[in-house]
Amino acid sequence: MRTMWWVGCVVCVALVHLPSAADEPAAVKDAPFWELPKANINLQSLAPAEVKFLSGPDLQRGLIVLQTGEGTPPPIDFVPSNEEIKPFLPAKDSGYKIVPSGLKVGAVTFGDRNYKIEKLPPAFSGLTLLQTKAGHKGIADANYAITVTAAKPCLVFLALDQRVIDTYTQHGIPGWLQEYAPTGEQIKTDDPIMAQIDAQFLVFVRKSAGGRIVFGPPAMDIATNSMYFAFFGEPKSP
Repeated sequence: MRTMWWVGCVVCVALVHLPSAADEPAAVKDAPFWELPKANINLQSLAPAEVKFLSGPDLQRGLIVLQTGEGTPPPIDFVPSNEEIKPFLPAKDSGYKIVPSGLKVGAVTFGDRNYKIEKLPPAFSGLTLLQTKAGHKGIADANYAITVTAAKPCLVFLALDQRVIDTYTQHGIPGWLQEYAPTGEQIKTDDPIMAQIDAQFLVFVRKSAGGRIVFGPPAMDIATNSMYFAFFGEPKSP
């Protein structure tokens, strides 16, 4: 399994692997993140983590975009022309932002699309949501980064379109994603293109020691994948 060379510089040193690489056999270490052992965490005892937004990607840098077909490279900020998607384009792009206790059924996952969550595991309801930008899903550049900060140690959850596994298998895995392990949970939105094949978001998780947390480039196929979004939880107080 290839790993994209251009993403190594965006991994935050404050993050802790989950599961611990020191305890993994070699065969597990070499596995793609979606084949790692299921994370051993208590999903039934989570409270929203205190997280603040620091910065989104710098689009003035001429970022590289993943090109999966022939022809003109896709734009950095992709806007679909599909008739099915047009009703989901908001009048104003609200960009990247943290929504405290914002993860719930009916919540919008992206600042530039009005896709809403339809099905959510009850354990995740009320956690802190990071809205991202669907139009940036094709960016495959190490200079792309979304940076937030957590007041205390927390769990960082990442929701990935299940179809992106095919893209990463063909084109390589962004190295920062190897920090994550599967939870076995799924989230469904009303994205009409995903609904055509009943595609859902697979939920992955890693531990953070708190402080600065960085999300790297999505490196997705703009024609067949949906952008990731994230959320944060911490153990409930006794």
